[in-house]
Amino acid sequence: MIDRLPKAVVFDMDGTLIDNYPVHLETWQLICSNYGAPRTIEEIIRDLHGTNFEICQKFFGPSITLEQSDIIGNEKEALYREVYRPRIAPVDGLMELMDQLAQFKIPMALGTMGNRDNAEFVIDALGLDRYLSAVFTAEDVERGKPHPDIFNKCFEIIDPKGTLHRTEKWVFEDTSSGIEAAINAGAVAIGVRTSKTHEELTKHGANSTVANYHEVLKMFY
Repeated sequence: MIDRLPKAVVFDMDGTLIDNYPVHLETWQLICSNYGAPRTIEEIIRDLHGTNFEICQKFFGPSITLEQSDIIGNEKEALYREVYRPRIAPVDGLMELMDQLAQFKIPMALGTMGNRDNAEFVIDALGLDRYLSAVFTAEDVERGKPHPDIFNKCFEIIDPKGTLHRTEKWVFEDTSSGIEAAINAGAVAIGVRTSKTHEELTKHGANSTVANYHEVLKMFY
């Protein structure tokens, strides 16, 4: 249960700001097939967490080099943006929530294991620049989720003195590894049920889950 409003909020991106999980699955499946390593959707779901290098090691084998994974990853993300651009939209209630957080002068940041190009693509498409105090992406950390590094970087900017209580720092996430990363960063983890169920998210530590951000707005009144 959540019994107080936040004083700092960090958003994951994929599946949290935008419901793009099916598009990532679709484009990863295409890329795997193109590189002679076909995968089922279930296999992609199982292994789709961590840095791009970690993901490519799972999809294409441990002998893949960092340079090769960068080439594959960049190709996949360019395909993803091409496919998703005509239909990109925020998760229901996101813009209203961000307006409310801004009105209460609650700082916000974005911490994603997506790459910088994807983050800029989403920020520009949704007009999020005016809300975000910091943006960190996969290029900024060596370890992916469930390690807390990406969220720690966000909180170092929006809570530089580290004075906030755990219950005052919220992270919105949609994946199991992301929920664990939020908990490991010493924050309240709120699961967004775009790709996982309430049971799956709470099993990994989510303090609460929501179907969309309209449910979060009710906490403010």
